[in-house]
Amino acid sequence: MKLWPQKRWKKVLLIILLTFIIVSASLLAYASFVMNNDVISELVIKSPQGSKTALLLYHPGLSSFSHDVSYAFADGLIQNNWRVEITTPSIEAPTDLSKYDLLVVASNTYGFSPDTPTTRYLKRIGDLKEIQVVILTLGAGSALESQQSLENMVEAQNGTIIKSILVYSMAPNEGGKSPTELARETAIVLG
Repeated sequence: MKLWPQKRWKKVLLIILLTFIIVSASLLAYASFVMNNDVISELVIKSPQGSKTALLLYHPGLSSFSHDVSYAFADGLIQNNWRVEITTPSIEAPTDLSKYDLLVVASNTYGFSPDTPTTRYLKRIGDLKEIQVVILTLGAGSALESQQSLENMVEAQNGTIIKSILVYSMAPNEGGKSPTELARETAIVLG
């Protein structure tokens, strides 16, 4: 039995197939790495003179979607005189939440679940000590299971959910709004 085909067109076809498999496996490995690993970022402080302080956490993910939505939400809070500290849910993110009035968790959805760095961060904090929490569940289309998982985790850890919204990059958002418009308006309404 010969593994390598004798006809030229079969050789070309086999080479194309093997190349496709190798490239696909490499892309999947890269995507998995990006989705599951902490991204350490500096703590960005917006509106330092604000009267109340919010900690906003987001994982950058595979595109600028989570960054754009998170910063739009921060802009809405700032319009209501909030000081907003923004960072990623990494080992270097603050875990002592006593100086914050609000925790905002923006989590990407991968495979119907919240991103791993966000869930690891919430587990690392443990007891949320009844801090008010806003959950922004980000997804391309279907993210209800991810939203429910985040809500369950926050409630189990003594967080007080004051708002939980789904923000889609591809599916229609509430009121037909753009993702950033929805995030900004939600923050403004929270006041």
